[in-house]
Amino acid sequence: MKASIPANEQDRLAALRRFELLDTPPEDAFDHITRLAAKLLNVPIALVSLIDEDRQWFKSHLGLPVRETAREFAFCAHAIHGNDVFMVADATLDPRFSDNPLVTKDPGIRFYAGAPLRTSDGLNLGTICVIDRIPRPMLTPDEQEALRNLSAMVMMLIEARQAVGYLHPVTGLSNRFRFLKDIDNALTEDGPAPRTAVVVFDMAASDQYATLARSLGHAMADLFEVAAARRIADRLPGRPKLYHLSAARFGCLLPAPDDDALASWLDAATAGLGAPILCQGVPIVTSNGTGAALFPSDGANALELLRAATTAAHQAMEGKAPWCRYDAARDHASQRAFHLLRDLVPAVAATDQFRIVYQPKIDLRSRACVGSEALLRWVHPELGPISPAEFIPLAERTAFVRPITDWVLNATLAQVARWEKSGLRLRTSINLSMLDLEADDFSSRIAALLDRYGVPPDLIDFEVTESALMQDRGKVNRQFQRIRQLGIEFEIDDFGTGQSALSYLKHIPASVVKIDKMFVQALATDRNDQIMVRSTIDLAHELGFRVVAEGIETVEVYDWLRTHGCDIGQGYLMSRPLEAPAFEAWLRAGGFASPQRPNQPALCGADAQSA
Repeated sequence: MKASIPANEQDRLAALRRFELLDTPPEDAFDHITRLAAKLLNVPIALVSLIDEDRQWFKSHLGLPVRETAREFAFCAHAIHGNDVFMVADATLDPRFSDNPLVTKDPGIRFYAGAPLRTSDGLNLGTICVIDRIPRPMLTPDEQEALRNLSAMVMMLIEARQAVGYLHPVTGLSNRFRFLKDIDNALTEDGPAPRTAVVVFDMAASDQYATLARSLGHAMADLFEVAAARRIADRLPGRPKLYHLSAARFGCLLPAPDDDALASWLDAATAGLGAPILCQGVPIVTSNGTGAALFPSDGANALELLRAATTAAHQAMEGKAPWCRYDAARDHASQRAFHLLRDLVPAVAATDQFRIVYQPKIDLRSRACVGSEALLRWVHPELGPISPAEFIPLAERTAFVRPITDWVLNATLAQVARWEKSGLRLRTSINLSMLDLEADDFSSRIAALLDRYGVPPDLIDFEVTESALMQDRGKVNRQFQRIRQLGIEFEIDDFGTGQSALSYLKHIPASVVKIDKMFVQALATDRNDQIMVRSTIDLAHELGFRVVAEGIETVEVYDWLRTHGCDIGQGYLMSRPLEAPAFEAWLRAGGFASPQRPNQPALCGADAQSA
C-alpha cells in the first residue's frame, strides 16, 4: 500500500533541499551513527533515509548495497507521517507491505523500525531506521528511546553540518551563502513578494584590508573584522540579522521599507560608522561605504540584489558619502567598463579592431610638417568606436597595458620602417604608460623591436604623461636612461595637468614638453590660460626643452602660440589624425604649408573629441 502524501509536503521538500544533503558523498559522521544503531539493536541493516519527491535516498546505508529506492515502496514514507517510532514486526503479515517488492524480493524485509528526522519547525525529512530479514518483536521502550536518541543525533549532525557551511569562521555570523538563501526565501514567501531592501556595508577598501593584513598580520585583520561587525550591529535600528559576506564586508535584509523610512534607517545605521576602529589599542582608519538595493526595482533575485547593493556601497566609498542607493545609470557605466576590459584581449588578437592614425606635428614658424603622433583607435565589433580616453585608463589598472603597448609598437614601427625605406623620414611619437616603464625588460624589448624593423632610433619619440603615478621611481629612471642610450627621446605629455609638474621636469630626462589642449583651446581669449602657457613656454625654453602645443583649432590660437615662441603645434586646424595612406597623400599635397590649403576652421563635435 502506497503511503499518502503529508499535508505539509511542499514545506517538507523545501526544508529537505535547504539542508543540501541529497546526492552528497558519504560522510563518516553519519556512517558512525548507522553502525551504532545496528549494534545497539542487533540488526543487519541500518539506514539514514531521506524522503524526496519520488524516491527515498540514503545518506548512510549499512547492510544494503543500493543508494536509493522508489518512494512508493519505502517503509520510511509511512514513518514520516508520525512523530514517534514507526514499527512493523512482520511485513508479510501487514497488508500495507505484504506485496511490497522490498518484502517479496531482495532484501526481503520482515522487521522495520524507523524514527523520524524532525526539524526544529516540525518537518520530517526522513528517518533513521533499522531493518531485519526475519520477523522480530516490537522494540522495547528502552530500544525505542535509543532509536529516538539516534534520530536526534542525526538531526544535530544535519543542522551542525549546515551551520558550519553557513557561518563565517572569524565572526561567527551567517555568511554570504546564508544571506543569498535568506534573500531568496524572503522573495518567495506566499503571496506577492514584498518590497525588500538589501544593504551592504563595506568597512574597508580591498587594498586597505590587504595592507592591514600584510602590515599588521592576519590576527589583527581578524580583530578588525570582529570589531567592525560589532560596530555595525550596535548601530542597526530594529536589530536586523547581520551577515558577514566577505573580507570587511557585511550585509543585512530589511523587509518592506518605503523610501523615506529606508533613508532614515540608513542615516541612523551609518552615523559614526567611519570613525577609527580600535584593535588592541591601535586605531585603524579605513574608507567605508554603505549601499542599498531594493526588490523588485534593482534586482529580481538574491544575486542581482546583492550585486546592486555592493555596487552602491562602492559608489558611496568612491564619493565619500555615508551611503548610496543603487544607481542603474552609474552601474551601467561600470558594466560597460568591465565589458571593455574583457574585450580588450580579443581586440589585440583581432586584425580588424585596432588601428593607428597619425596626427601631423607642425613647425609653427615654417608651417612644415616635422613629425607625427601615432594614436591608437579601437572599433569595437558591437559598440563601434571607443575613445582611447575611455579604454586606456581602464587598461592601465590591469595587466592589459603590456599587450596593447606591444601592438602599438609593432604597428607603428612597421609603418615608420616602410616610410623610411620610401624616403620619408619623419619623427613619430608613441604614447607610453608609466606601467610600461616599470617592466624590467621594457628597454630590451624596445631594442629588439628597433632591430627587427630596422628603424633608426632618431625616428622615434616616446610620450609619457606627467600625471601618471610612478610606483617605482628607481626602476623607471633606469628604463629612461637605457632607452635614451638607444637614441630615443622623451616628451612629457599633457604637461600642467598632473600634481607635480615641476618635479617631472626634474626627474624625466625629456627633451620636449607638450602643453595640454585644456590650456590651448581658449588661448586667444582667456587671460589666465595665456599667462600659464606663456610662463610654461618661457620656463621650458630656459631649461632647454622644446615646446609642443596640442589642440590648436583656430588661426587666432595658432598665431598667439607662434608669437609667444611655441615651437611645434598639432590640432585640427592643421590636420585631423589620418590613416597612413591619407597622411602620405596630405604630405604630397604640401601639408599645412600648401598655398592651396586655406587655414581650416575649428572642428567640433565627435571629430574634435576624438583628436
